[in-house]
Amino acid sequence: MPRDNPSRSSFESSELLRSTSSFEIDDVEAAGGRHAYSNGSANGQPRFKRSSAQTPPWRRPRCIYISLAVAAVLILGSIIILQKSNIVEQLRPAPENDIPEAPPPPSPPPPTIPEMDKFEKPVDFKIIGLIFFGRPPNIAILDCYLKKNLVTNGGFLDEVHFIVNTDKEQDIKYLDKLVKTSELYTKVILPELGYKSVWEHSVEPEHMYIKIDDDMVYFDDNAIANVVYTKLNHPDSFAVVANLVNSPETGWLHYHFGAVHSYLPETVPPPKDTSSASLGPKAWRASALPIWNEGEMSFPVTMDKSDDGSVLEADNPAAPPFKGHRWLPLPDPEKNIYKTPMAKSEYNAYGPDWKSWALAAQVHYSLLENIEKNQLHLYHYGTSSPSSSEGVWNMAFSRMNINFMAIWGKDVLDNAPFEGPDDEHELSVNIPQKLNRPVLVNTHAVAAHFSFRTQHELYDTDLLSRYRAYANEMICTKDNQIASPKGG
Repeated sequence: MPRDNPSRSSFESSELLRSTSSFEIDDVEAAGGRHAYSNGSANGQPRFKRSSAQTPPWRRPRCIYISLAVAAVLILGSIIILQKSNIVEQLRPAPENDIPEAPPPPSPPPPTIPEMDKFEKPVDFKIIGLIFFGRPPNIAILDCYLKKNLVTNGGFLDEVHFIVNTDKEQDIKYLDKLVKTSELYTKVILPELGYKSVWEHSVEPEHMYIKIDDDMVYFDDNAIANVVYTKLNHPDSFAVVANLVNSPETGWLHYHFGAVHSYLPETVPPPKDTSSASLGPKAWRASALPIWNEGEMSFPVTMDKSDDGSVLEADNPAAPPFKGHRWLPLPDPEKNIYKTPMAKSEYNAYGPDWKSWALAAQVHYSLLENIEKNQLHLYHYGTSSPSSSEGVWNMAFSRMNINFMAIWGKDVLDNAPFEGPDDEHELSVNIPQKLNRPVLVNTHAVAAHFSFRTQHELYDTDLLSRYRAYANEMICTKDNQIASPKGG
């Protein structure tokens, strides 16, 4: 009987559904690598039991063919639908950010810090540098930065007042010579020594003061302009502080934002090689340093030390290895930074970043590396005003070092005399909290504070020589070069 008789198509379709539903598989099991279907048959041949009348034999093959045909039609229809949807998807314009074939854009270059002349100096008030004087070797470096920032050289400083906070006759004689080098330099004698006395007798209400400690050994070209503009942009702030390198409040942040790199001290004096770019009075570039290659990759950090300025004994494992030693970059720096002193850093005003000379040495060497690589943007964190490139970090009434700070004279005098002898605590915590006017940090104003009284061992490194070399090459004029001190 012909199997393609069209007159039977509708009949066969209905019969197919009815007949196939009348079969039930009694049992399915696998045996001997073969599938055997059984309903009790002795020979293991496929057997089905009927729930209704027996299907005619001629209909069984046709049911199979029709089932296959229906399946084929369904599969073919699915393929056609998928192909049409792909074609439509290909014809639909892709959004600009949804083109997987396009290569990713290159990383943006580091932000460019504007030159000093991009900032317009305010003219409605004086900006006066307030220098707490007392350490000539450090002042010699600071002098170059101050002169570069004088208004006569295109800077913001209308005047610089050196506040004599020492009774050492030799240091005072040095200052007498220094103030003669610029008509904008002034020596201020206090009625009594002490930081509390400085503020009560050296400011006037209508001026803005940039208080700078005498051991500030670096600040970028726009540091003064940045703190001034942030103070003007945020008049409710009590003061604005620079982003200090070697500060317990900012050191932990620098470490976690990637501005601190892997360094450890050399423990054996290097051979004297006058041709080496990593040694001598002109050496400051980190790229000239040899890679650290000594024994165990570690250096102890001790907190067992008094706060009175005493130094560690020479046999203390945490003491400097020798006078004038360098700190060297580690191999595999990303991995090994956890073996360096900065791994002990804390966001704590009285923690290791304040007490340890080793943490200070590491952040100073990291700064010199960042300067050489033109990557000061690593220090730029905090919120920014839409109209400026400032980065603002709110200290929220926690203690902050005031080594480099912009403040109005009126705000000082309105709250003088201070209740306690600790001017830093008064100006960063007590008075701001009482007035509900926080101290802000402009993170784009990068400045290096050399050492605290607890870090005197830092003078056993070659860092002061490196900052001197950088200043002579990049900041000082030819007729204002810094001479190396005798024996150093």
